[in-house]
Amino acid sequence: MHSCKVHSRSAVQVSTAEYDAQYKRVSSGLFSSALSKAQKQIMQKEHAWEKQLYQDEFTLPLSRNMFGLFTIPVYINHIRAVFVVDTGAQISGIKSERLAHFQMRKAPGSLQIGSIGGKMRDMQGLVADSMQMGALEIRNMAMIALDSSDFTLRFGNIDLFGFDGILGWDILHQLDFEMDDIAKQFLVVKNRFRLPYPNMIKGGFPCILAKRPDGGISLFGFDSGSRVSWIGESAVREHALQIVHEGSAMGFGVHGLEKMDLKIVKEWTLFVDKAEITLKDTMTGRVDLFEHFTFDGVFGNEIFKRRRIRIINSASMVLLA
Repeated sequence: MHSCKVHSRSAVQVSTAEYDAQYKRVSSGLFSSALSKAQKQIMQKEHAWEKQLYQDEFTLPLSRNMFGLFTIPVYINHIRAVFVVDTGAQISGIKSERLAHFQMRKAPGSLQIGSIGGKMRDMQGLVADSMQMGALEIRNMAMIALDSSDFTLRFGNIDLFGFDGILGWDILHQLDFEMDDIAKQFLVVKNRFRLPYPNMIKGGFPCILAKRPDGGISLFGFDSGSRVSWIGESAVREHALQIVHEGSAMGFGVHGLEKMDLKIVKEWTLFVDKAEITLKDTMTGRVDLFEHFTFDGVFGNEIFKRRRIRIINSASMVLLA
């Protein structure tokens, strides 16, 4: 059975030379420009939204639903909604069955989205006149319509998924924020510290530089919209990781539940900031999310279970202890 054990330790730093080498590895292709290109596809032109931060710091209640997904309250066109906090989604979206309720407008374009299982689908573009989360407001916000049939699981009249949409990396990458699974809070913060050793590369997906026991660096995405982590098969081969089982499983992504062929990796230990992360009996999964490079793996939200993770985008830093 899969497990993720996280232990606190002294901080592991990424040197400037190590960071620069990894930055060169990922800076070509779509990674660095994926967010702006996605918005342009939706709007069929260069798109500029209006961002208003009414105060530098604020806190929202953070809940975990029965599927292990974290949700926060937001307001779409001044109507309250519940959104999943999903760093793994390039673009925020709303369930198609809720479009009329939230008075959404159709955008002229669409966006082709690939899921965890590699399935590609065109998603209708949308525009929200206003999206508010705490003291942040985004006006003229480009979004996509999520097929409600992919996110429907009912018990009587109760929607077990219990959310209206997804808050993606298009918004989150603009913030310094913390997800606190102890106090159950989502915090937008103002960084007041000098952090000279960055361990994250900015782009269309949060990219964490995780150190291995041999001193090398592996590139891991961070998907807060996934309960579990996964490892790329290329990393399994490169680091001679032991396979203990091969089979298939159901995975949850932007297109809902999908069947995936996978392998099970016995164990891999990695270090991020002040955390030692040991993944045991971990599935392999899709890591070729951008042209020209692949991640070695993707961390799910299990890495901060009963802990706190702080994403300091302004300093390209992930703090985890």
